[in-house]
Amino acid sequence: MSFLGIHFNDLLVLAGYFSLILYLGVFLGAKKTKNLGDFFVAGGQWGPLVSFVFVFASAIAGNEAVVVSGQSYTSGLSGVWYWWSFLFATPVYYLFSIYYRRARVYNLAEFLEMRYSRGVAALYAIIATVVCVLFIGMFVLAIAKILAGFTELPLSVCVWSISGVVAAYVFSGGMMSALLTDLLQGVMCLLILGFVMLPFVWNASGGYETLRALPASTWDFTGEGMTMSTVIALNVSALAGGIAAPWIYNWIAVSKDERTATQCAWGHLWKRIVTLLFAIYGILFATLVPEMSDPELAWGIVMKQVLPIGVGVVGMMIASFFAAAMSSADTYATTSSALSIDYLYRKVVSPGKTPEHYLMAARCWAVASIFVAAMSTFWFDNIKDYVKLCMALLSFLGIPIYFGVVWRRANTTGMWLSLILGIASHQIIYRLMTGNGRYFADADAAFATSVFVPTILSLAGMYFGCLLGATQPKQQLDRFYATMNTPIGDEQRLVDAGIRLPAFVDAGLADDLHERIDETELNRITEVCSQDKWFGADSNIELSRSSFPGWYRRGFVMVAASCVGLVVGTWLLTRILFVWNT
Repeated sequence: MSFLGIHFNDLLVLAGYFSLILYLGVFLGAKKTKNLGDFFVAGGQWGPLVSFVFVFASAIAGNEAVVVSGQSYTSGLSGVWYWWSFLFATPVYYLFSIYYRRARVYNLAEFLEMRYSRGVAALYAIIATVVCVLFIGMFVLAIAKILAGFTELPLSVCVWSISGVVAAYVFSGGMMSALLTDLLQGVMCLLILGFVMLPFVWNASGGYETLRALPASTWDFTGEGMTMSTVIALNVSALAGGIAAPWIYNWIAVSKDERTATQCAWGHLWKRIVTLLFAIYGILFATLVPEMSDPELAWGIVMKQVLPIGVGVVGMMIASFFAAAMSSADTYATTSSALSIDYLYRKVVSPGKTPEHYLMAARCWAVASIFVAAMSTFWFDNIKDYVKLCMALLSFLGIPIYFGVVWRRANTTGMWLSLILGIASHQIIYRLMTGNGRYFADADAAFATSVFVPTILSLAGMYFGCLLGATQPKQQLDRFYATMNTPIGDEQRLVDAGIRLPAFVDAGLADDLHERIDETELNRITEVCSQDKWFGADSNIELSRSSFPGWYRRGFVMVAASCVGLVVGTWLLTRILFVWNT
């Protein structure tokens, strides 16, 4: 007995999954969400295990499985670069975990306002909101393609069904609901999505002997549709712009302290390992169902062929894909809401309303962003289009963040010039130079240029703008760097200096956000921090010794070495198993 191509027993598994998710997300999430801090950063008091699982679940979105396996179906192992591109940005996430956690605000736009100005922060918030919505659309389209490949449902029905479920619990509790549901969904993604289907596909395809018989080029790190210039462009975009991804900030902010915040890096590292499995899946799919017109549909089609029907395995696989997509869509929707409501609406458009008003507005926008993302799937045929557009947009957004944290001379003029040059060059390349009869035949051909040129121009604009423009006010700089150099748990010294941040209000350390800066106390903190600078008290390089304790330096080396080791180990192991041993 089946319905829409899914056996009754598998439907029971799905029903159990959705019931539990709705309980955790709608009922428990709403119960625990009392203020804006709960909605945007889940209270910001979670330990290392919860933080790790939350980041892993939020980072694994199902779209990686679809786009990586789809590209690997065509080009072999090189398809892994669609999400391994962020591999070398992972150590950067580790480095910035201290700064983002210490900022004590609820979105990256407000972080940028602390350092630069409201105008450029608002521009960033608009761009980043668009990127968030595009990513949500990517997640929804990915799981919809899997469902459409397996069931009798049209793609559009799958898209709107998924969107409705995510919207229900995001409205209830925002990031709190996301975190609570992701504790379950993270385990599902790791165990079921990563490993349960592998034995079935492995046996059906012929396993090791089949892989060993494939051409040696299958195991190269470049291939059809994944040229060296594309690989380099993906990695440059991730390194330059990955830290500007607004969800990274919010994933770090849920942690209770700096050490816990570094789990953002470790969660992403495990994601890269699972991503490698997705590439192997894609290679195996090509042996089972060759000549597919749309390889991104392969998961659903192959599941139909190889998984046992009626014993619940299919239900677990479909549920795990739902878990992957929803565990990311919910956090990105909440991040979008933080940018749009907690920053643009609360600080720029309509300040002075009650916290309850902003909380309701945040709930509504989180839902709206999911449905806008669902609408975007009408304009994108495949996940690769989403990935390349988002990566091109991110490539120049991170440069002002690097400059702002490290260089005291960085200023608003530099950030304006950086963003304007990045946006303008990106639009010129795509709007005026791409299309039939133009310099680039299509968006794929323009991709590498759309990353390299905006990134270089943005970097140059930032540097020369900082030299030509006026420096930021001394009090603003002192306030920013005093906050960055104050460890979690030592907030009282900031409160004594008159600094007011959203986390202080929610923690009961301050009654409101109205600041009365005590110049004497702020100058004292600045003087103490300046004596701790690596390059001397008068240096414009704002790197202090106390911000990089021993455990932090050792952890960074371990993360960086693990990333390099994963690439080198993969290359060497595939050569030993499938190329040299033939």
